[in-house]
Amino acid sequence: MPCIGRNRRRSSDTLNQEEDQKDGRNAGCYFTSKMWKNDNITTVPPMRLTDHPSRYTTSDDSLQIESIKILSRRGAIRCPIDVFGMITVRDVLDNRTRNIIFAHARSNCQTIDEEHPYLQLIGPMRAIVTCIDPGNIEIALKVKGVTESEDRDLSFLVLLLKSSMYISYHGDYSSKRSTLKLEFHHMAGAVEATIGVRLITGGSSLPLGDFQGVFTASIDNIDDMEILLLAFRGGKLSFADDGTVNLSRRVINVGLRDREELKVSIVARCEEEEHVAIKR
Repeated sequence: MPCIGRNRRRSSDTLNQEEDQKDGRNAGCYFTSKMWKNDNITTVPPMRLTDHPSRYTTSDDSLQIESIKILSRRGAIRCPIDVFGMITVRDVLDNRTRNIIFAHARSNCQTIDEEHPYLQLIGPMRAIVTCIDPGNIEIALKVKGVTESEDRDLSFLVLLLKSSMYISYHGDYSSKRSTLKLEFHHMAGAVEATIGVRLITGGSSLPLGDFQGVFTASIDNIDDMEILLLAFRGGKLSFADDGTVNLSRRVINVGLRDREELKVSIVARCEEEEHVAIKR
């Protein structure tokens, strides 16, 4: 199964360039030695070996993406801002097609302000494999203007994806108009876990009013790591027809070699009835 690897960033592996004046693009990037032009989305799904396990399946090194925060902005970019664009990862699986981490169209931007500076991640769609053979982490974010001609570049970065022996992503990455804080973790000898939450009873008895809550996942031996699977408020909790909660993220990596334990937490609250429900 795919796993995540923690890479150790070295300043000699990065190149910070000035903005390309020809297209106005923020080109302060960390470039890899190779760019893949394949824009297809990965066709390798999670849980592909759940019903049909293989005796040749082993754990692998993988990259766990915890969060991406817009740490600071420069120039005339002031909060609140409406952000759109994509963050994708290309690893050795599936001919380096794109594994989507963040995706918002211009018509469906995410509003970022001082109180809520974190991007709402929706991936990875499957675990991210790291090894000696390199891949890319590609970040392309823009700020929506009144018209398309007034849109502004926020961050364009291309990071080298490689095993933990070579590079680490846990830190701050600056470009011409912003700095992003990446919280990624190396998972050595890990397997992929796909999380599902399903309501089996009590659908009609959910608390009324301002029902809000969060679903999170954590690994027992990684301090302070809490991965947001879903946050909701105003009673807007989306279910599939079979009662399964539509999580924003559901793929987590767990270290098999270190016998790590995955914990899923649900915290819900209805303020009108002062009802709090916590389940771990």
